[in-house]
Amino acid sequence: MSTPMPIDSPRQVPDLSSLRIRREPERPKRPLLLLLAGAVLTFAIAVGAYAWMSSSLRALPVETTTAALITEGQALTILSASGYVEAETKADLSPKITSRITELRVTEGTRVKKGEIIARLDHQDLDAQLAEAEASWAQAAADLVREQNLFRQGLAPKSALDAAVAVEAATRARVDYIKALMDYTVLRAPFDGVVVAKRAHVGEAVSPFGSPGQGSSNGGAIVTLVDFSTLYVGADVNESNLARLSPKQPAEIVLEAYPDRVYKGFLSQIIPSADRQKGTVKVKVAFLDPDERILPDLSARVNFTSAATQGKTARTRVEVPRSALAVRDGRTGVFLIKNDRAVFHPVVVGRQTGATAEITEGLVGGERLVADAASAGLVNGIKVKVSK
Repeated sequence: MSTPMPIDSPRQVPDLSSLRIRREPERPKRPLLLLLAGAVLTFAIAVGAYAWMSSSLRALPVETTTAALITEGQALTILSASGYVEAETKADLSPKITSRITELRVTEGTRVKKGEIIARLDHQDLDAQLAEAEASWAQAAADLVREQNLFRQGLAPKSALDAAVAVEAATRARVDYIKALMDYTVLRAPFDGVVVAKRAHVGEAVSPFGSPGQGSSNGGAIVTLVDFSTLYVGADVNESNLARLSPKQPAEIVLEAYPDRVYKGFLSQIIPSADRQKGTVKVKVAFLDPDERILPDLSARVNFTSAATQGKTARTRVEVPRSALAVRDGRTGVFLIKNDRAVFHPVVVGRQTGATAEITEGLVGGERLVADAASAGLVNGIKVKVSK
């Protein structure tokens, strides 16, 4: 008999739950395209904010110019020159004899007529010489009459008569000579004019070559007389510009003493000689509308114009560089500088010549403008910094 098999007791199953790996539930992934779009948008906002901050805090450097208020003559100017007022008729009046001034009837600014007495000189010594000469002449005349009677009677030779004739002629000539010297003691005006300088005084001794013991660059002149009707401007023109001038070329003349007064004139003469050292040629510019304010030796500015102008009644105009003009939204204008900002200001443009343009409406002259309206980034209201 087989031995009975023992019955096994049931085995315990081990608990493996502690060994299980716990996994978090998987989150849904964001699309990559959405992330890239967000990054680009953020960068664009940052760049825009930086640009806006830069434009508002940092100023655009610009150069400026000024709207010029000019006269008609300045607008038509083809050549400018500087010079001085001179006189065509001018004289330093000097005595012809050496004597002392006993009377002086003029002073600076005195107007005289031709032939009017200006001064008298002492002539006491000439009076004595004239009396002596007249006495000698009378004696010689009497001797001549006697010799003529003797010659007719045959009592005197022809040689004695000829000698008497010569003596009478010599003494008569001596009287005429002294009378001429007497006339020299009266100094008269040789032409109508104005005394611009008095160079001697009553009681002083004068001579044709200057006061005794003194040097004189005016040859002993007592006064200097100028005919104001012959005043003109003598100006030096560079020889390279001489071909731009023609006879009777219109001109405007401005005296430095009266810058607000514009005189009309014309080219009256080109002096036929040149200054080799300066390379210039002197020209004479005559006045068409002179007045009492024009004085000799005043400095003057001459603007030769392409056409005759209105002179003192000439209208003014406003001009700006053409580079200062800009077009915004179909309108032409300029950028005015106001409170450190460039402000677009519409204008009406007239004639344009060369590098300038006339402004007929919109500006009055003197305004400060942006010189180069084509500057990059120049917009209305932008903050600017003037370049020095």
